[in-house]
Amino acid sequence: MTYLVIWALVAALPLAGQAPKARPRAQKAPAAKQPAAEEGVYVLRSVTITGLKRFTIGEVLPVLGLRVEQRVRMADLEKARDRLLATDCFEGVGWKYSLTPQQWLEVTFEVTEPEQFLPWMLDRVPVTREEFEARARREFPLMREKLPPSGLLLERLAGVLEKLAAEKGVKEPMAGRVTLVGKDQLTILFGPKAPPPNIADVRFVNTKAVRADYLQKEMVQLAVGTPYFEPNFRFLLENQIRPIYDSVGRLKASWTKITAAPAEGVFGVVVTVEVDEGPVFRLEKIQVRGTPFSDEEIQEIGQFPVGGVAGMSDIGKGMLRVLEQLKEKGHMKASYKASRRLWEDRQAVELFVDVDPGPVYTMGRLQIKGLDLESEPAIRKLWAIKPGAPYRGGYAAAFAQRIREMDLFDFLSEIKHEERVDEKSQSVDVVLVFVGEKPKPAPRRPF
Repeated sequence: MTYLVIWALVAALPLAGQAPKARPRAQKAPAAKQPAAEEGVYVLRSVTITGLKRFTIGEVLPVLGLRVEQRVRMADLEKARDRLLATDCFEGVGWKYSLTPQQWLEVTFEVTEPEQFLPWMLDRVPVTREEFEARARREFPLMREKLPPSGLLLERLAGVLEKLAAEKGVKEPMAGRVTLVGKDQLTILFGPKAPPPNIADVRFVNTKAVRADYLQKEMVQLAVGTPYFEPNFRFLLENQIRPIYDSVGRLKASWTKITAAPAEGVFGVVVTVEVDEGPVFRLEKIQVRGTPFSDEEIQEIGQFPVGGVAGMSDIGKGMLRVLEQLKEKGHMKASYKASRRLWEDRQAVELFVDVDPGPVYTMGRLQIKGLDLESEPAIRKLWAIKPGAPYRGGYAAAFAQRIREMDLFDFLSEIKHEERVDEKSQSVDVVLVFVGEKPKPAPRRPF
């Protein structure tokens, strides 16, 4: 026993001189691996959308229904694409992806927007634009001021309007259609599916400066028989009635109220226009810019009623006289644009007219047809414009008229004239054709 104890102590001595072993450091648990590609589930790192022109990323992302750091499958991206296509606001939607070394998914959606987007309006419904837009946004996040005229999209939004109108007591089918508003503005119109009634008559009330029956005559010839749509009716008022009031200086005339009531005996409506004629404005100043004429010459040519009633019709005639003088100097395509500044406190108007004289066209070749060798030189002598000189616009017509009045030819029944403008050389060739049956020489008598 004693031997065994001594042996155990001796065996332990070398160990006592050694440093104790260091404890193994605690190792961090390995990072959780992203789901492997073969599992088909990925963490979405980013979503990019290219091809947007009218819509913004902020408007489109909610429709996709994707969130960064969301776990997705490829089928989820297909569904997101389908949701975007279902809005009918895109002609095409594609997508592509890439994987980071950490197996995160980066997705890019490539969209193609339609070329045509149109403004929209409401017609014959007890719903305001604000109410309709707010309700439509709940079901259609891409609702905006202009929309693509897609049939499915218009049908969907018409359904929204139909529900909203029914809540206000109007229960009839609604539709969305593309129509022409004003002169050339295509517009999406949401309203009852039934066509609007035709205009049977037009009446004006509160008129003093211009007789109501005269205004009625001017409108009836264009409006009666056409569908009643207030924006288009207002467009007719601006084109037919506004110039009448402008011609007597009533530059602030307005249509304060327009009502349509069923006509008696026919399917249609009688439209009544309440007019606020406004005050008479006087012409305080007119400034014509861009001509070779002085201010004094402009006033002498135009005879503008400065200080008097600002009758736009008379002022327009004055500007035509200015353009005629420019054409006399070879500016055959002279034109102008006018703007005005109204001073309502003193009931005055200032007019600013910018004239574009255009290039000077010169006389080119004069060709005369229908005359014999003796008569043609005489006519050429009467032609006043020499080759290379500025061509006076309208001179050919005036010359033909002068020759007819001179009664130089017994056989002459007509003088046709043609001005052939060469834009490249900015010259004018003129063709005069003398039309008539020349008298036949008497036959010789035999001896």
